[in-house]
Amino acid sequence: MKTFTLLVCLLAVGSVARAQAPTAKAVAAAPPALITATMGTPATPPETLKLRLNHNPVTNALTVHTDATGPTRIEVNGADGRPVITRDVLLAGESAVVLSVANLPRGAYIVNCVAGERRGMKRVILGQ
Repeated sequence: MKTFTLLVCLLAVGSVARAQAPTAKAVAAAPPALITATMGTPATPPETLKLRLNHNPVTNALTVHTDATGPTRIEVNGADGRPVITRDVLLAGESAVVLSVANLPRGAYIVNCVAGERRGMKRVILGQ
């Protein structure tokens, strides 16, 4: 009985191993991996807005610095993703916008900035 049980287990393991093994077609179709000895930071895509927040964590006023030009929407989104503050502004290059956050409850928020096709996002903590 022990021999029979061992044989069944070995057959089951072999079937699973064959099912998970890549086929010759899959191996041939997969592109080769590039392995390098150095690590670099990926370049920021040109459509990404530069966004900087002063004083994180924030208590009363949130200062948002951005390189946006033209009509820009700045949103502060709550933990559920819904905007709790929305401000539409007209910016001309490196600018700063001050938002009053004194009425918001403590917690983590996401600042989202959109200018045309460009967007930027940062996390901020309120009330620490």
